[in-house]
Amino acid sequence: MRIRLFTSDLQDKNEYKVLEGHSDFINGLVFDPKEGQEIASVSDDHTCRIWDLEGVQTAHFALRSPGMSVCWHPEETYKLMVAEKNGTIRFYDLIAQQAILSLESEQMPLMSAHWCLKNTFKVGAVAGNDWLIWDITQSSYPQEKRPIHLDRAFLFRWSTINENLFATTGYPGKMTSQFQIHHLGHPQPILIGCVPVGSGLSWHRTLPLCAVGGDHKLLFWVTEM
Repeated sequence: MRIRLFTSDLQDKNEYKVLEGHSDFINGLVFDPKEGQEIASVSDDHTCRIWDLEGVQTAHFALRSPGMSVCWHPEETYKLMVAEKNGTIRFYDLIAQQAILSLESEQMPLMSAHWCLKNTFKVGAVAGNDWLIWDITQSSYPQEKRPIHLDRAFLFRWSTINENLFATTGYPGKMTSQFQIHHLGHPQPILIGCVPVGSGLSWHRTLPLCAVGGDHKLLFWVTEM
């Protein structure tokens, strides 16, 4: 229920500050991409909150269900994307402090959503067993969707270098989680892997390289462009 903000000069000074205000578990947070002077967080307490680095809340949005993902796009710094567990994804105008657009997955539970770095009109998510892709200029309903993970999908991340490439993970089970890389031009996943006790999902900034945390190990996959 707390955010810990760690600061280090990578030598002697290592400190952290605790940001308190959420009343339930925090599912996602992100620094503002321009200056790094604010943090947005979403929680099971049905709120999205924005904080400055001193821990002061500068904005507060009431949600209709638990907040699962929050994205702040470097090309759209006055907008925030918030994904809720009930399947709704909303964009907020941070100056007017109100919702300006919403997308519907029509599926629950929505576990993870991501705003495409290479194309600001594209949003992706996983809900139930499926991945879903929206073009926000076309419709508030998904343009494409496909069932992928039998055990429920868990995380969705766009590649940082290709607007048609993304990765998903299955729900962390007792043993292994499934990991997949997808390309919008291909009907099947272009890469499938398994991760013992998988958690986290991140793309390299300039390479088609994806990392997932496993049991005492980091696992990397590289794919074609």
